[in-house]
Amino acid sequence: MPTPSRETVIDGYNLIHMLWHPGREMHMAPLRERLEALLAAYRKKTRRHVTVVYDGGPRNRSISSSGAIEVVFSGSGTTADARIVDHVRALRSRAALVTVVTSDLEIRRHVIAWGAACTSSESFLDELGKLGVMAPKGSGNRKADKASALKNGLDPLSDGEVERWLKLFGGSG
Repeated sequence: MPTPSRETVIDGYNLIHMLWHPGREMHMAPLRERLEALLAAYRKKTRRHVTVVYDGGPRNRSISSSGAIEVVFSGSGTTADARIVDHVRALRSRAALVTVVTSDLEIRRHVIAWGAACTSSESFLDELGKLGVMAPKGSGNRKADKASALKNGLDPLSDGEVERWLKLFGGSG
């Protein structure tokens, strides 16, 4: 029987791009905050240690919002990908207690080789839906999305904001 995961390590920008498909001109800080709020709700439901790793930035920081998650920026000398792989490698035999969330095939190949479990960003989003952290991906149900966000203490987009985003990215409402 497989050992249950005790830590979930998230490839932050990989998951952000899966969730919101940000354009080049978008500011990432609000999207990071939204992701971190989702991950805090996930942490609260699963009681797993959650680490989200982003490229760039000056240093590590931790947040606490309905359950603490660790937020790591890779800094200027390395990438989030390398930080994730190095973290798993440093765990040695304890790597089996980690699940890495990414759809990046290179990261997946390395962390699996070091003994960690790996799940795609798409599968993780499905898990968030099943846990009630967010509406299941592709539900297209704005009311369910809003209700899920409110239930988990998130600040959902207003209908006007949703319409602006849909117009900006060519979606239909």
